[in-house]
Amino acid sequence: MSKVKILLMLSISIFMGLGALFLANNWIEKKQAAISTNPPVTVEPERIEVIKEEPRVPRVVAQNNIPLGTPLEAKHVKLEYYPEDLVINTGFSSITEVIGKLARNEIFAGDLLRNERLVSPGEGTTLAALISPKMRAVTIRVNDVIGVAGFLLPGDYVDVISAQKSTSRAQTVLKKIKILAVDQTARTDESKPIIVRAVTLELTPRQAESLITSKSKGELQLSLRNPNDPEEKPRVYRRTTDSVTIIKGTDTSRVNVRI
Repeated sequence: MSKVKILLMLSISIFMGLGALFLANNWIEKKQAAISTNPPVTVEPERIEVIKEEPRVPRVVAQNNIPLGTPLEAKHVKLEYYPEDLVINTGFSSITEVIGKLARNEIFAGDLLRNERLVSPGEGTTLAALISPKMRAVTIRVNDVIGVAGFLLPGDYVDVISAQKSTSRAQTVLKKIKILAVDQTARTDESKPIIVRAVTLELTPRQAESLITSKSKGELQLSLRNPNDPEEKPRVYRRTTDSVTIIKGTDTSRVNVRI
């Protein structure tokens, strides 16, 4: 190869190297200028808020529906955990505390068991334990008609209607009275009609006296009612006075009369 060709190739190589160096330097300067005008955004680390979990405490709840008067067993209840602020001083914290107790009224699945809704077997008979404080249990004899064709069950509510023989009139003497037992059954797991001969009602002492008095004057009829009916407010009678002018000859006088 001649010296001229060698010199030509070296010159071309040097020229291309210088060109590449110039382009690279120019690219670096543009990048530095872009960084200086738009500084990189610094991303702060994400703040993680730590929520302190409220302390939870165990409470005994009903696992299924429990009819009134039912002795509680382990199959009837379960243990759940609630925030301490919601159930403070409420309910039972151990299943063993409720085993053997009787349901004072019907308990539904998921209900929190409270001491007010349960009674101990030692508190008299089963029926006596189901009577609310300051109430009395009074039994009356019924037949298939008076007993609403057997559709009366413990826990239902009835109105008591008295039919007096002397006046041939009927009137409701007691309203929304709870049935404690039918015959000798204070609870039932079925809703089928049962023909009974006696019904035990939960009454106040004054209601018990009124029932016995009405029974001595005539026949009693029970009227089954919806337990969700609103309470009827008793009527309030107010006495008013008015004046009457009495004329006797030439004398007149005014007398106050109560209406």
